[in-house]
Amino acid sequence: MNANSKALLLVIICTIFTAAGQIFYKLSSNTFELNLIKLLTNWNLLIGLFLYFLGALLLVAALKFGELSKVYPFISLTFIWVFVLGVILFKDSISLTKVLGTIAIIAGVSFIGRSG
Repeated sequence: MNANSKALLLVIICTIFTAAGQIFYKLSSNTFELNLIKLLTNWNLLIGLFLYFLGALLLVAALKFGELSKVYPFISLTFIWVFVLGVILFKDSISLTKVLGTIAIIAGVSFIGRSG
């Protein structure tokens, strides 16, 4: 596996962890309070932070193998995962604007991916 392939694989896995972290943030919002004890016992928040941390580590690893200008735009895939998971898990609404935005992100990432 060449360096560009490693970078791409790592950043895609990074976006999955980051999206999962955002889902746990949403779940944590049901019981969120600005109280130290409540924050430290909000398991959904802690899991979300941990998943975000793993995503950050994977991004750093991806940047080791690829160029910043080619790797970082793939982070926008997180928006797609969150959109899909939001619809499935939270019954978020689907609108033409959201679908067109998702298509634009996919097209943009495809153009960047092909440039490398």
